[in-house]
Amino acid sequence: MAQNPLTRRKVDAELSASTPSGASPQQPAIAFDRVTVSYGRGKNSTDALRDFTLRVSRGETVALLGPSGSGKSTALKSLAGFVRPTAGRVRLSGNDITDLPPARRGIGVVVQSYALFPHMRVRDNVAFGLRARKLSKREVGERVEEALGMVSMSEYGSRLPRELSGGQQQRVAIARALAIKPDVLLLDEPLAALDAALRQTMVGELQRLRDALPDTTMLYVTHDQTEALALADRIGVMRDARLVDIGTTDELWSRPPSGFTASFLGGANLLPCKVGRVSGATALVEVGEKMLSATAPEPMSRWTPGLPAHLCIRPHEIEVTAVGAQRSLRARVTTSVWRGASTRLTLAVDGLPDQLIDADVAGRADHPVDEVVGVRLPDPAGTLVDTAGGPR
Repeated sequence: MAQNPLTRRKVDAELSASTPSGASPQQPAIAFDRVTVSYGRGKNSTDALRDFTLRVSRGETVALLGPSGSGKSTALKSLAGFVRPTAGRVRLSGNDITDLPPARRGIGVVVQSYALFPHMRVRDNVAFGLRARKLSKREVGERVEEALGMVSMSEYGSRLPRELSGGQQQRVAIARALAIKPDVLLLDEPLAALDAALRQTMVGELQRLRDALPDTTMLYVTHDQTEALALADRIGVMRDARLVDIGTTDELWSRPPSGFTASFLGGANLLPCKVGRVSGATALVEVGEKMLSATAPEPMSRWTPGLPAHLCIRPHEIEVTAVGAQRSLRARVTTSVWRGASTRLTLAVDGLPDQLIDADVAGRADHPVDEVVGVRLPDPAGTLVDTAGGPR
C-alpha cells in the first residue's frame, strides 16, 4: 500500500531537518532511517516493516498505533535489537546501533507478557540487569529500591511473581526496565494482558511515570487508541507494515490526514461529499442533497471546487433528534447497542444511499430498530479528508 503522499512529504521534511549538511542541531534520541524488515527470500519473502522513517526527540513519548500485523512491534524490536533490519539504519542520539547487540544498547524494554523470572523474588528480578552490568552491591540495592519506589512496589520486594496480581507484575517489569536508568524506554503493548479496570489504573500510573521522567524518551506500541491519546505527545499510525500518518494527538484527532486514521482513531464516520466554495479554513460541501459547512485542513489549495472528498464526523458529534427538527436529516435506526455510558446507534440516512453512519447517544437510549428519527450534524459538519485517504 502506498504511503499517504502528505505523510511522505512530512516524513522526508523531518528527515532532512534532522540531518542537514554542515553543523548539525541536537540529534534526535531515536532515528529510524527507511528501515525495512523482511522474512523469507525471493517470492516467499514478507515485509513485516517497510520503508519506516521516524524521529523521536529527547523526552518525547511517541505511540505507534495500528491493528495487529501492521508492523508496530517489528519497529520496536528493530530498535531493541531483537530483529535486524533488512535495509535502513537505526540510530540512538546520532549513533548507528543497527549492528549492536541488544545488551549493549542501554535500552529499557517492557513487554506484554511481563517476562519476569518466576523463581526470583521481586528485588532480584529488578536487580537482574544491574548485576549483569557488574555494578557494586550497594549501587544495585539503591537503584532497585529507587525503581520499586517509582512504581509503588517497595513493599512487595520479597514476593515471588506468582504472588502478585497482573498489574503488580507489570509494575515490576517496568521497574526492572527503569533500574538501568535508560535514556530510551520501549513499551510493547504493556497493558494488553490486563483487564479493563487494571488497564485504566495502569494508564494513570504510566502518565505519572512519564511526568516523573521528563528526559526519558518513550516509544509505546499499542492497538488501543485510548492509551495512545492518554500517553503520547505524537502518534504514528501504522498499516500494512508502513507508517501511514504521524502527528500530535490533537492533529490526528481533529484534522486526520487520511480516512484510515480517521476511522482507526476514534471510529469516525466518513461521508462521501463534493467540495463547493472554499473560504479560508471553511468549505461548503455537498452531502447527498444537502449543502453543509465543513472545516478544510491545510493546505487549502488542495480543496478545489468540484473535488470529491470525505467528510469526517465523530459519532459523539452527531445529535439524534425528533423527526422534522430544525436542520435535521431523516434517518432509520438499523442497530442499537447499549454500551453502558452511551448507546451506539447505526443509522440509514435519507439522501445517503448505501451509507450508514454511527451516532453515540448518552446513557441507555430507547431507540428500537426501524424507528425513524432525526439526525443533526454539527456545525461545521466535520473535517474534510482526501478521497485518496478515504475508506479502504
